[in-house]
Amino acid sequence: MIKSESDILTYIQKNINTISKDVVKSIGDDCAVIKTSTNKYLVITTDTSLLGPHFTNKYSPYEIGYKSLATNLSDIAAMGCKPKYILMAITIPKLTNKWIQDFYKGVNTLIKKYNLTLIGGDTNKGPLSISFQVIGVSNKKILYRKGAKIDDDIYVTGKIGMARAALLLSKHKKEYKTLKKFLHTPTPRIDIGLSISNIANCCIDISDGLAKDLQTLMFQSKKGANIFIEKIPTHYIVKKSLTRNKYFEALIGGGEDYELCFTASKKNRKKIKFLSLKYKTPITIIGAVTKSKIKYLDNGNIIKLNLKGFDHFSK
Repeated sequence: MIKSESDILTYIQKNINTISKDVVKSIGDDCAVIKTSTNKYLVITTDTSLLGPHFTNKYSPYEIGYKSLATNLSDIAAMGCKPKYILMAITIPKLTNKWIQDFYKGVNTLIKKYNLTLIGGDTNKGPLSISFQVIGVSNKKILYRKGAKIDDDIYVTGKIGMARAALLLSKHKKEYKTLKKFLHTPTPRIDIGLSISNIANCCIDISDGLAKDLQTLMFQSKKGANIFIEKIPTHYIVKKSLTRNKYFEALIGGGEDYELCFTASKKNRKKIKFLSLKYKTPITIIGAVTKSKIKYLDNGNIIKLNLKGFDHFSK
């Protein structure tokens, strides 16, 4: 019975050919990896952004363009690679000069920042939908979701929980105004992803919530984890404004943070601290890899969380 995104992927992998001699990594990671020649690889990702699950009428056209591309770039960052080329398919209900111009300003902000080239795509009329395909190249080592080692430190970049908190506090004007930038215009951690490519053992971007994405990371590595909730970095408004249950929902079960979650040996702590200072971005140890099971501890007390993260088909 197909009831979730995971079920769809399982069905595809059982019934559709997803393997080729040049395909190093197919379905199941943040990007596909294709070998083009000796020691040369392309990493490729694609995502669709829709009115409703990904953005609302509260988003400006600039924010829609920016976020639609940023979420794809985050997948490249999670592989420790450099984005180079993009293709875009857009479906729009009508042509409005101001909307189109502002939308592409949002796209172009990231194109300029990361020196990307738009090389093709498709334009259609219909309900608003934006799809990007990003093609990147490997820097040194490609990071995968598989590879965590026992006693590795578990890190997150930046701060998390603000995107979900923005939705939970959408009726609180002051708090929402502060938090919405994290929801509407996330920062893809390209530079950090490239810099940790030779340090980290595995990596994923936090798009569906820490609970779900960490579960994916540990499942593919066949490991467990101890996560110390009090060490997870977030905005003070998230702590101050939410009840305990809503706080855990925002911090662990939310999503759309687009930060990186990765593991690395303890011997690399100084190197990672240097990167944090270099990029002026927190890179925080939130736990450790264990033999089995994921445990969440709040100031030493194990707590049970029924947080599964985002699924398009979840009720």
